[in-house]
Amino acid sequence: MRVRDILDAPQLRMGLLHGDAAALERAVARVCVTDMPDPRPFVTSGALVCTGLVWRHGADDSERYIAMLARAGATGVVAGQALHGFVPEDVVAACARHDLPLLSSPQSVPFSRVIEHLAEQAAETRWQRVRSGLLRQRRLLAAVADGSEIGDLLTDIAAECGFSAWLLTATGAMVAATAPLSEGDIDRVLATALTAPRLPAVAAGGITVLPVCGRSGDRISAWYLVIRTETGCDRLDADSAGAELAAVAELYRVRQSERLRLRWDLADRLPEAFPEASGDPLVAIVCEVCSPGPVGDIESDADGSATATGIDSTPIPTGPASSPMAVRSMLHDVLADVVTGLDRAGRVVGYLPGDETEVAALLLRGFGRLRPVLGSGGIGIGVSALRHGETLSGALASATAVAPAESGQVRVRVADIDSAAGLFTAIPDQLQRRFAERVLGAVVDYDRRTNAGLLHTLEVFLGCEGSWRLAAERMHLHLNTVRYRIGRVEELTGRDLGRLDDRLDLYLAVRTLAGYTAPV
Repeated sequence: MRVRDILDAPQLRMGLLHGDAAALERAVARVCVTDMPDPRPFVTSGALVCTGLVWRHGADDSERYIAMLARAGATGVVAGQALHGFVPEDVVAACARHDLPLLSSPQSVPFSRVIEHLAEQAAETRWQRVRSGLLRQRRLLAAVADGSEIGDLLTDIAAECGFSAWLLTATGAMVAATAPLSEGDIDRVLATALTAPRLPAVAAGGITVLPVCGRSGDRISAWYLVIRTETGCDRLDADSAGAELAAVAELYRVRQSERLRLRWDLADRLPEAFPEASGDPLVAIVCEVCSPGPVGDIESDADGSATATGIDSTPIPTGPASSPMAVRSMLHDVLADVVTGLDRAGRVVGYLPGDETEVAALLLRGFGRLRPVLGSGGIGIGVSALRHGETLSGALASATAVAPAESGQVRVRVADIDSAAGLFTAIPDQLQRRFAERVLGAVVDYDRRTNAGLLHTLEVFLGCEGSWRLAAERMHLHLNTVRYRIGRVEELTGRDLGRLDDRLDLYLAVRTLAGYTAPV
């Protein structure tokens, strides 16, 4: 309710003594009746103060009293005439100085009638809001059943309630929108969405961010409904509509996730043949993750968290951003046309037509938004375009060479022949495998017969840069056990890991056998 609504109510017969059009549009949250010498303990922000002017004994009292009302956040003043028979001019002047609209109440209208009128109007407003919400829910569910797109529902509800809305993934992919949203705005919104102690939350500029996820959902797999109210929009109605839209959008999110997983299942069972003969420029992508430690929920009891009015605010857990399935899903968010799969080492690999520099920039922007929630996990992404005469397997191998992940980081690198591993990937696949079999064939046969784990020990040892202690700690083995196994590798291969050239041979062979050149 506004001050104007009370002024225009015929049964109250109010008179306007001061207040312009803007002042009369102020919202009235409640009515407060007081004649205490110090009204501040009884006046809250948004209150319309009804007073019989009992406190006024002289003109100086008006300035003091009205100033206290203004500092307390009063919306306006209703002055009764029963005591003086009129409203003194010094009261009118004080209200004008402090920009408080002033209404006069006839002697025949008690303040209780003003309170009753406000209560009746508030009850009617609440009923209309509930009724409108129920009708809106029915329309939304009927539209979902009829197969309507989420973008159409978003546009219709936003236009009806007077707000702008966007539906985003955690990487910033736009699912639906009613207006453009800049990359900078997306960065700011997602920073709030991924790090706020509780959701819904309010971002800079009065933008409300609501989670679109199930009860067990997390901030990585969630979508986010972003709402910005326009002038004249009923904020409570907008909050209610936003919660309803978020619930419906969850149906679409789950449906899309199920479709994507079905595509993956079919693709993994019946992998596509590599488009080796295609003349289109292809870009290969390899995503490697390092597993995080336990990722706890973001604290939910932080003081001062900004939450949307009228919406239940619950803490949302942050899931494992660096799990292969999560990375694979996010890769499809960032690059809609990508074809993905898993290689033998469990890495997410894929390819799509495009320019490697542009693809790398898109990946860095999208995945880079996840840095705040990586914890101790990390994501490394290698990108490599097919060179002239190169196979897709070779491009994937080149991308793998630059994809190692680092704890707490998102790294995107474009492959180039600037290392021995990068140079090795330019060799045809058959020659790589033949080399690896010649170098490590005896070790593989020995492991197959005895299950001794020599190849895995060698891989860990090389990954620890030849440190016996680190390799033993990582494998939870005694130091002498690691020394014995590496000694057996040297005996079987005829190579000395103390020599740089022999270590490089073993390193390249291990990379090949570990699946670094494996297809999608």
